[in-house]
Amino acid sequence: MRLRDDTRVRFEPDGPPRVTSDASGRTVTDEVGTLGSGGKNALRVRRVTLHRDGQDGDDEEDDVRLVSNLLDAGLFPADALLALYKRRWGIEQLFQQVTETFGLARLIGSAPKAVLLQLSVCLLLYDLVQMVKAYVAQDGRVLAAAVSTFYLFLDVKKELTAWAYHAPDAAAWPRAAGRDAEAMRARLGELLSGSWKRSYTKASDKRPRRKPPPTHRIYGGHTSVQRLLEGKARLIKI
Repeated sequence: MRLRDDTRVRFEPDGPPRVTSDASGRTVTDEVGTLGSGGKNALRVRRVTLHRDGQDGDDEEDDVRLVSNLLDAGLFPADALLALYKRRWGIEQLFQQVTETFGLARLIGSAPKAVLLQLSVCLLLYDLVQMVKAYVAQDGRVLAAAVSTFYLFLDVKKELTAWAYHAPDAAAWPRAAGRDAEAMRARLGELLSGSWKRSYTKASDKRPRRKPPPTHRIYGGHTSVQRLLEGKARLIKI
């Protein structure tokens, strides 16, 4: 069990903590104690705290506290638990990006198969965008991590929409049959050369995004056209 600690929950250590440091030289405290206010709900846990204190370039950076039931520090070093949590945090960020970028806040259906299909398509799209991101970052001479997935996909979506509308018959499009991986990489590099835009940087993610207009549904689920024209139908914001 590994959890992100909530400072509002009481923690009583058994004694002074073990103090170490991570690979970046940041202080790490490792302590065993009781989590909770006591009684049957109290847990015997180990708490590992990474003290950042603005060392990542941000004075407001919070410390990272992990709670685990892996009490043996010899078998499970604190830096190993922090490294594992960092990987887990990367997975959480991935799902957040997929949800925000590809509109997973709205599902195409409520059945498990429908949700799984939509998620699978979005994960494939995410992989494709990551590949495009690498070429765009190379063109802009920046790290791929500095490129915003959201704004890059927004631009790609607009270009694909315009291409589908203005392109000639599909039979005239260049075919990729017979190209090996090296040829495809060269072709992508050629197509995406000069594609870098400053709006792709992750700093753009801090700009306020336009909120979608509120949607309405009819009270009761249905009505008649006449009642709508007369203004007698009740609408509910959702």
